[in-house]
Amino acid sequence: MKALILVMGLLTAFQALALDRSQADRLLQERQLSLRGLEQGGNRLLLGEVTGAGLVLPADRVQVVLLQDRAVLKREIESMAFSPVTGKLGDLDSFRVGGTYFTREDIRGVVIK
Repeated sequence: MKALILVMGLLTAFQALALDRSQADRLLQERQLSLRGLEQGGNRLLLGEVTGAGLVLPADRVQVVLLQDRAVLKREIESMAFSPVTGKLGDLDSFRVGGTYFTREDIRGVVIK
């Protein structure tokens, strides 16, 4: 019984951290951007932490980084640190926006070109 409660609690916690398409659209709208408009312009939304396809994605293709509570435009990123220095999103250690550092684990989705 304890194991079942623990598993349910973990699933709920992971779901709370996940970002869905409507939440991504809301974050973009706060920046006066439309997900539909971005997609019609040839961009693509990838949701989830930087896993799977995001691991090998070149960081220079990223147009918008979606965090839990905000969207960060590419031009707002002051610096990016990679280890090893490959330029792949999967090797991103941290990035700085407005003097605040974020790690790869903070990324909930990206909009890529």
